[in-house]
Formats: sequence, C-alpha cells, structure tokens
Amino acid sequence: MPLSMCALGRGSRISLATFYSFMCVLGTVLNLLVIYLVVTFKKLRTASNAFIVNGCVADLLVCAFWMPHEAVATSTGTFLVVGYQAFKEALLFLGITVSLLSHSLIAVNRYVLITKTPAVYQSLYQKRNTEWMIAGSWLVSLGSLFPWLTSFRYPPERCRDAEDGSFTTVSVLSSRFAACTLAFTIIGQTVVVMYCYFKIFRRVQISVKRVSILNFQIVNNLPYSFPRKDKRLGFYVLAVCLIFFLTTEPIFWVLIAGLFIPVSVALWTSTWIVFCTIFVSNPFLYTWKNEEFRKSFRSVMRGDFLRGSTVGVEPITINTISHIFPRQNSRRAFLGEMN
Repeated sequence: MPLSMCALGRGSRISLATFYSFMCVLGTVLNLLVIYLVVTFKKLRTASNAFIVNGCVADLLVCAFWMPHEAVATSTGTFLVVGYQAFKEALLFLGITVSLLSHSLIAVNRYVLITKTPAVYQSLYQKRNTEWMIAGSWLVSLGSLFPWLTSFRYPPERCRDAEDGSFTTVSVLSSRFAACTLAFTIIGQTVVVMYCYFKIFRRVQISVKRVSILNFQIVNNLPYSFPRKDKRLGFYVLAVCLIFFLTTEPIFWVLIAGLFIPVSVALWTSTWIVFCTIFVSNPFLYTWKNEEFRKSFRSVMRGDFLRGSTVGVEPITINTISHIFPRQNSRRAFLGEMN
C-alpha cells in the first residue's frame, strides 16, 4: 500500500528528504508564529482563531515531528524501533485528522458568524462550547486511531540498502482501516468546507452591505462604492475552497483506488507531496488577509510586543451591524463576544 514501498531510487529518496526538510522548517515556523500571535495578543483570542490555533497545533505534529523523522529515514534508509515507529505514525494520523476537522470548524464558525444572527453566534460559540468542539476534534481522531494501534505489526521483510539504493517505509496509511478513515475524513470535511464557504460567498454577493470575512468587520455607509473589495472577498472565499480541494482530493481518490487495485509509487508520492503542503499553507491561508493578524505581526517585528500584549492591535468596531442582522438585540454583547 502507499507508503510501504521498495521502489524509490536513491535520487528520489534524496529529493523526497529535501522536500520533507523544507516543509518541516517552513511549516514549523509559520504554525508557531500563528500560535504565538494568538496567545500574545488579546484581541486575537476569538473563537475562530481558537480553531485556527487548533489546526496549527495539529499541523505541528506533522511538520515539526513527523517530517524530520521521515526525512532522516528516507535519506538514510534506517528504521526506528517498533514502538517508536508506531508512535510516530500514530501522531501523523492524529495530526492529519485533527487538521482536517479544524478546517470544518473554521468554516462552520465563519458560516454562522456571517449568515446567522449575533444571538445565535453568541449562544453557539460560548467559551465552554468552543472548548468542547476543539476537544471533540481530538477525541474523534483518537477514537479513529485506536483500531490501528491495537493491530500494528512491523513488517517481517525490509528492503533497505539494496543494491539500487531502494528502501521501504512503514506508514499508518498502509492499514486499510486507516486509509478508509482518512478518505472518509477528507470527503466529509470537503463537503462541509465547500457548503459553508459557498453559502458565505452567496451572502457576500447578494448583500447590500459589505461583510468582511477576513477580519470580521462590517463595512457600512461608505461614501463611495466598493465593488473591487467586494469582489476580492468573494475571490478569497473561493480561493480557500480551491486550495483545500486541490490539496486533498487527489490523495482521496488515490486512497480509494488503493483499496481495490495497486497504486503506482509515482502516483502515490506525487499526491502525498501535494497533500503535505496543506499543513504548511494552513496558517498563511487563514491569516494573511486578516488585518488584526497583520497588525500583530508588524508589532512583533517592531518589538512593540515587549511593551504589552495588546500593542499594535486596534479594537474591532461593529457599530452598524444591525443593518445586516436586524434581529440583533445587543450590539454591545456581540462586540464583547467577538473580542
């Protein structure tokens, strides 16, 4: 099955190890940066950002832990002891599933924020509820992983250091159950993400007001038309959907095909590499257009964070939200929840 193979030559091994090393460094830096900003700057501690941080933590399991080990194993052809190998692959599966579930949590959060009333958002995303949603993503992933852990067996034959320099690696995805679970998780999260963002896209397109999905501001009563910004918001939503679709669907179909027929090493490796990029792009994808994150990042670069955790972050102003949500009874309560 996919990652149990003896067909990678020495040149391919070096290239794959280089890719893992690059993704490890870049992914670790970006994910840690997002976590640091949310923890340091009080204005970034929102429910939506909590889900982003949850995804970053899951991505770190892949980028900061699994990738460096895999880079060493791929380049040298060496193997870890049985128990540690199982632990490493378990963290890979855990990181993948929690990261994918975090995409859905973020999409649903933004869908509720944009398309529902503030009262509904407040009720649904109270602190305790948010914590349970995050904990649930880990518990569901652990539950999906348990059957593989109980049946893990190290293969009796290994082909490392063969004359052609080929080798084998052992992956959690070599298990049919784990492969099925990952495929089901991918298609499930794809449906949720696509539905939520297309609903948001329609709301942005038909709304008379300008709803900012990126930094959760209501742009109202402008003295001039703002068609270009409105289009950019729509394009951003579609871009999130497109990136998620392009990085996850190829490996989904390869996983499904692998359940019935042998999959070529080249096809599996290429789709796996594309899939791995999602763990690096996640923090950038969800924060680069967010004005609050950009202000916080500039504060860190200037060293202002040394003078206080809220320096450089301006409060979000929502003073005309009743025009978008006519059933709102308390703008002040909603503002408090957003902050």
